[in-house]
Amino acid sequence: MSTSGFRYSGIRRAATAAVLAAAVTLAAAGGVSAAPSSGSSGSGSGSSSGGPGSRGSGSGPGTPAPPTQQCNQSTQAGGAGVTNTMHQLGRPGPASFVLSYETFNIPDQIEVFYEGARVYNTGYVGDDINEGTGSAVLNIPPGTATAVLVRVTGPGGTDWNYTVHCPR
Repeated sequence: MSTSGFRYSGIRRAATAAVLAAAVTLAAAGGVSAAPSSGSSGSGSGSSSGGPGSRGSGSGPGTPAPPTQQCNQSTQAGGAGVTNTMHQLGRPGPASFVLSYETFNIPDQIEVFYEGARVYNTGYVGDDINEGTGSAVLNIPPGTATAVLVRVTGPGGTDWNYTVHCPR
């Protein structure tokens, strides 16, 4: 093989590595996470206003775990991006609980994960007619975890709130 073939191959590898690094950086900046239990950050307290620190920041060994709340505490936020919050249920699965939510007039998606598996997805809900008001009874399978992860994804200008009610 000629020397120019090696250069081309080296350039191609360097370019591919640069593109992959850029994609990972953009995904992390946008709050994309490969796995819900990866430790993405997010808002959490019932009084959070959803500022810049409330958006998920991806995953990685140096990324802090999402904030944790007790069940029956309202979670409120707004702003574009992904918000991850852990909610203590007080017991492992199997269990069932009610998730109530309000996404107002800009569609947001609410997903619930138990032990890394998605157990519920609202899809994008919220418009000028019903304003995304809803609730659902969620059943989590047998497991050892005593918490669920709730991920809210929304566009710019959004506002939402939800409550993970304690299991009965």
